[in-house]
Amino acid sequence: MKEFKGEKIKKETATQKIYFFHDTENKVEQKSKIEYKKKDLIVHFPRGFEGGDKYKTIKKFSFHGFKGKLPVGIVKSVNFGYGFTKKLNRFAFHINDNYTFKEVIVEKNGKTELDLKNHILYLSDLSLQKIHDSFDVIFKKNNAEVNSVLDEVLYDLFPTEIEKPKATYIPNTISLSLSNWGHSIDEFSKADKKSILDLFDKLSLTTDFLTDESLLKTKEIVDSKYIQGIIGNYRDLMKLVTDGESLEKRWQEFLKTDSWIFSSIFAQPVILYKDEAYVGGKNIDNKNGKFNDFLIKNSLSDNVSFLEIKTHKTKLLDNSPYRGEDVYSATKDLTGCIAQVLNQRDNFQKEFYQTKVKSKADFETFNSKCVVLIGSIKDLNDNQKYSFELFRSNSRDVEIITFDELQNKIESLQTLMKK
Repeated sequence: MKEFKGEKIKKETATQKIYFFHDTENKVEQKSKIEYKKKDLIVHFPRGFEGGDKYKTIKKFSFHGFKGKLPVGIVKSVNFGYGFTKKLNRFAFHINDNYTFKEVIVEKNGKTELDLKNHILYLSDLSLQKIHDSFDVIFKKNNAEVNSVLDEVLYDLFPTEIEKPKATYIPNTISLSLSNWGHSIDEFSKADKKSILDLFDKLSLTTDFLTDESLLKTKEIVDSKYIQGIIGNYRDLMKLVTDGESLEKRWQEFLKTDSWIFSSIFAQPVILYKDEAYVGGKNIDNKNGKFNDFLIKNSLSDNVSFLEIKTHKTKLLDNSPYRGEDVYSATKDLTGCIAQVLNQRDNFQKEFYQTKVKSKADFETFNSKCVVLIGSIKDLNDNQKYSFELFRSNSRDVEIITFDELQNKIESLQTLMKK
């Protein structure tokens, strides 16, 4: 008798054709497929390599609405036992080991659902395509990595005979990797972060991959994150409680590093022209020279302004009232700071032309503004706040700003950006 391996119609009725798989060599004969005549339905009965059941519990696959053209991820040949294709083995093994499904129903444009009560797994052609594509990327990536290693090893062993391999990217690799990302930056290594930055630079500068809209959105996110970091550093400094020259130096370094904050102080387009700038005042002995904390220049008019800073812990008013219960005197630190910045401006204006010629600088002084950054309003009681505002509002030549007011301005900027 001639050997045979394939399907034969075992039985045919008015509504269906029932097929059996025959393998005369291995003496296998079992039901393999049913084709329905009056409805668009095909049923497969998966078979193991040597006959019997292919899966632990799944007995059949039902396909609805495919008009004989079955979806990807499904074995079409009876000789391979029907069921899921080799690329979907991991999915099949997982289903097989963790559930007790008896039937897999695949419907064109149908639902995707785990019916645990009735032991049915529902899949659509789209969900099957998604599963197939995901595993397809892994297969291609693994094959490409194996081939890449092989090419590198061969080139290393035979550099004169083997051409140096070219680096190639496997499509969808990034998408697949990021699908497992838990959205925490800590998950990225330093090498990951460097690669992401390099890729972003290349995409944003050398191609039209990023649209104006996406670049603007990215800039908004970066700006917001940047300001968030600045606010965090600002808050850390505000928590320090020990006053003195060391704290004042730390504030000077902070403002020097993040000099864009000066625009929030002066409410105009300004740049940091010089920190600890010489503003004149030396006598014949070359002594008593005056140095301003920050010399600020208007970026449009070149007019300079003077900023003198203390610390957020510098007291603004005396602890005890000067008269009654609501009249408080300004502290020596506050009045001294005001006198100091006015003296700096006076010396600067007297020696302006000589200083400008010597330094070949591009600045002007038109009734230059003076600002003092000092103390914190939150450290004042209600009566002290009253006296402080009276004192501040009558300080016509020097604007007084507190550190917590400046913090509020920066935080308001971030709030506006988020909106």
